[in-house]
Amino acid sequence: MALHVRLLGTIISVVFLVLLTLVFRWMFRVPRQLPYEVAKIRRTVNQLRTLVVPVVAAMSSERAVELACRLAEPQQAQIILVHVLEVPLSLPLDAAMPVQRAAGDASISVGVTICETHELPCEGVIVPARSAWEGILRVARERHADLIVLGLDAKMRRPGEELSRNVAQVVRRASCEVLVDRPAAGTIEEVPSAT
Repeated sequence: MALHVRLLGTIISVVFLVLLTLVFRWMFRVPRQLPYEVAKIRRTVNQLRTLVVPVVAAMSSERAVELACRLAEPQQAQIILVHVLEVPLSLPLDAAMPVQRAAGDASISVGVTICETHELPCEGVIVPARSAWEGILRVARERHADLIVLGLDAKMRRPGEELSRNVAQVVRRASCEVLVDRPAAGTIEEVPSAT
């Protein structure tokens, strides 16, 4: 019986010493020194708390949501998904546009699903406006956005334009940072489907 107790005591003391050694190694480990410039840049990205992502029924829009989620993950930032109902000048801003609203709901639903896979807080907003850029900037201003993430769709540009009119206006007029994702030609189409 006495031998059994000594063996058990020895095992417990060895486990205790190993754990104590690991704790001390962790406590006294000095992190790698970063140059001041690198630390400063990392801090600015870690301060992103609210990201606005305009969504439409396009792969470039879904890619922008995924990119925003990856930027938001380390600090669990909130994603605001915005779909702008572009209301023609011939109609009042509060005009019922059921087909366009349904398309907006579908786009937001896809974006919410992407955000849920990253376990990030998100919210979908449908905004009526005369132009998409006005609606995007209004939501960014109202929600105090730190970053707007735009997906650039090559089909939405006129020949010879680098940016679409809406993207150019958002970049020019935004009071926060703007990130434009312009995939290489054919990149999105080359991704194999999961079927």
